[in-house]
Amino acid sequence: MGALRQRLGAMALIVAAMAGVGTIASPTARAEEPAIELRIMTFNMWYGGAQVNAGQVVEAIKAAKADIVGLQEPDGTARAIANGLGWPYVDERRHILSRYPLFDPPGDSLYVWVEPRPGRIVAVANVHMPATPYGPEAVRDGQDLAAVMQMETETRMPAIQPYLAALPKVAADGTPVFLTGDFNSPSHLDWTEAVMKVRPQVKYVVEWPVSKALADAGLRDSYREAHPDPVERAGLTWTAGYPYPRVKPAETFDRIDLVWSAGNTRVTASEVVGEAGGPDVDIPVMPWPSDHRAVVSTFEAVPGIAPAMVGVDRRVVTQGDDFILRFSIESREEARISVVPKGGDPAKNALARMATGDASDRPSIKLGSTFMKAGAYDAVLCDADGKELARTPFWVLGRDAMPIVASKKASYKPGQTIDVSWHNAPGMKFDWVAIYRAGDPDIYNYIAYIYTGATVEGTGSFDSEAIGGKLDPGNYEVRLLRDDSYVLLARASFTVK
Repeated sequence: MGALRQRLGAMALIVAAMAGVGTIASPTARAEEPAIELRIMTFNMWYGGAQVNAGQVVEAIKAAKADIVGLQEPDGTARAIANGLGWPYVDERRHILSRYPLFDPPGDSLYVWVEPRPGRIVAVANVHMPATPYGPEAVRDGQDLAAVMQMETETRMPAIQPYLAALPKVAADGTPVFLTGDFNSPSHLDWTEAVMKVRPQVKYVVEWPVSKALADAGLRDSYREAHPDPVERAGLTWTAGYPYPRVKPAETFDRIDLVWSAGNTRVTASEVVGEAGGPDVDIPVMPWPSDHRAVVSTFEAVPGIAPAMVGVDRRVVTQGDDFILRFSIESREEARISVVPKGGDPAKNALARMATGDASDRPSIKLGSTFMKAGAYDAVLCDADGKELARTPFWVLGRDAMPIVASKKASYKPGQTIDVSWHNAPGMKFDWVAIYRAGDPDIYNYIAYIYTGATVEGTGSFDSEAIGGKLDPGNYEVRLLRDDSYVLLARASFTVK
């Protein structure tokens, strides 16, 4: 399911913030390029994996023999999970872990490029749809089909729309696409007349809008490709218990954790990872660490041809730490890689530069940040003539730098828009800013919130729509919190009078 703010149905805010212009895909793959095997996993790890044993999250991924994992609810622990796996490739902005190098496409893309073979890529996106109101519970509680469909259309469809616009274009241009996620909505392939006869929860046929829209856009549900009959093999992922074997009274059970693919891919297997003895569990792990079961699907895929790419092993570098630049380009002898201040010209503003041909024996370069000032930077890849081929941003933060959040004004009138800013944020997918009453110790008792869009520094606004009306006169504070968790990073006070 999902975190409290996702239960309120506002996940589309972060999706919209990240939509950007990142729909540029790689050139079309050559027909003779051989297929490779990839195991793609989706795993809601239940509030940072801390509810049972975070080490078991690592063990579950190992047991699944996954190559690429889309995490939901890592709560700021994605890099720690990757470290436990011994994997060096982590995308904290999208909650994706990989055995293989990761690169950002141009702009604030919804997906990341994964390079499973030198010069060859696939695209991977990862979502966590809003959790409430939850459709199967509405069916359970007696709502009719029209009400359920309206709820789904208003709650989850806005969150999936940017992916529907972006991912089919990538697949059409020759790069295989994978979409992992906790969709918090069943599949339209599961709520059929045949299933109604064997699952009392399925009271009527539902063409669940999110999965139907993905299928109509050309994406394929890998578990149903591998197991076409939902009666014979339901593949339920929600819920394994809180934790197993504890299950709430009148709980609903469904398949909401999915791995989709598009483009030149073929499913050869799809397996449920979960508690020993669980329904349709293929890969048992005990104790099972999550309230969701995971899914790992095996694909044969023909990767697309990579464009020139440059990446940094982390978006936020602590001053004094080493960092790694990675690049991919067909002809290394004719390119230069540079580090420049944000927006800088590699020919004029480079702080460090080298010819990639000088690194012909390796696809990465380690640099130090000790003498770099705190601030925003770009890694830039250029050809021999200085033409820019790829650019990706990163930040250097002072070793003692603390996250900061601020209200633009110390005092507002009731109904005024409250403008806020943040600096030195972790830059994780679901970092968020919330308004609380001053000094309120109840961490769940926020009045309103916005996501930061995975930015390290930025601004946002709380208007009357975001707040749900006017703030009463009184003392308030704005709080910056980490990655959809309640880890408080910074706060600042303001008044309404």
